Amino acid sequence: MQFPFYICELTTEEKDIFKNNFVEKNGRFYFEGIWFRNQRPENKKASGYIDETTQKRRYVQFYDAYEVQQKEYKNYLVIKDTFVYVSNTFQKEEIIEYKQKVLNALTQAKFTKISENSYIKNNLQVELKEYDIHPKNIESSVVFPNNYCSLDIIVHTKGYDCKIENDRMWTLSTKMFRQIEPRGEPTYINSIEDIEKYLPAQIEMGCGPAIEVGIPPLYLMHESYKVQNHDTGKFYFGKEDDLIVNIILNTKKMYEKFSSVPKVIIKSKPTKAYDIFAKLYKKGLFTGTVLNNNFDRIVRRYGIDEKILRIYDKGTYLPQINFDEKAKSVICIGIHADRRQVQKQARVAGKKVIFIDPEGFFNPNGFEPYPLEAPRTGDYIYKKTFKSAMEEFAQKYLK
Repeated sequence: MQFPFYICELTTEEKDIFKNNFVEKNGRFYFEGIWFRNQRPENKKASGYIDETTQKRRYVQFYDAYEVQQKEYKNYLVIKDTFVYVSNTFQKEEIIEYKQKVLNALTQAKFTKISENSYIKNNLQVELKEYDIHPKNIESSVVFPNNYCSLDIIVHTKGYDCKIENDRMWTLSTKMFRQIEPRGEPTYINSIEDIEKYLPAQIEMGCGPAIEVGIPPLYLMHESYKVQNHDTGKFYFGKEDDLIVNIILNTKKMYEKFSSVPKVIIKSKPTKAYDIFAKLYKKGLFTGTVLNNNFDRIVRRYGIDEKILRIYDKGTYLPQINFDEKAKSVICIGIHADRRQVQKQARVAGKKVIFIDPEGFFNPNGFEPYPLEAPRTGDYIYKKTFKSAMEEFAQKYLK
């Protein structure tokens, strides 16, 4: 397979949506993901940690460049360049086995060896870097058991240099370990009338509204990049991790999977619930910058100011939020966990924290309960979907 990778045709409207809402620089949209998984006492259920001899670490990063290209007078969304990085640190025997699995895949896929531990096919390059002690461990004074070593694998288009982005990933790795806060005793409310005295409100959006538009939940990306098993909650380490092997052997299939989220978000259409949300915002019931955990830019398409938390916090992971002075509360819609500590900061700022969330979702087997992770005593929870809540707001405030 040759890059650029053609994903799908775009209409003129979709091309304009891409240009006006997604392009960051050089006519490109840079789609990024970073995950840090390691074995600690605090996450032993998910990681399999037992004692100080079990300290596996796996970091995953991708940084893909999307653009629109013309072909035969039609517009296409393409991945112009790709960068996928996996850093593994665990027992030497398992690293040797893992590396051999990758080398076997490279041979099977007929990659050409161009230098020691560097291979290429068409314009896709695979590099393997082995370390007895990873240089980033030395920089950060991190110590692993004596029988541990590291293997970094980088898959990238030839000439696509992402050193700055990769260095930033390592900087963030020292700031991103998140311990789940204990759940308090929030108050469940039965009507939006219970919210009225806390209006106007500033809004934080999670994936709930995006899922209603048809955008896949983020946990599907966890499976695509072999981060964490959604059904068991277990991290993927070593033998369970076939990400790089699959990219090498099934490149086209994997990049169809990787590009599915950008494809869907660019083609997504705002629902009636978003139309109502925009009207409520412009009427003054909602105020300030919308704090958004999503990538879809749907709020922005209404001319509403938004801060995309997964993009704007590149230097610090946990952003400092300057809440709107007029806001009496922060309403968190469809957010399972306070990953960016927006809610925590809101409480410190004296804002009432209100959740609109059904505390579950529908799958092929029916409704699966998914309680909010750590609401606190004093918070409100209204167990409604974004769609249902906006319809109720419309009936009360948009007559």
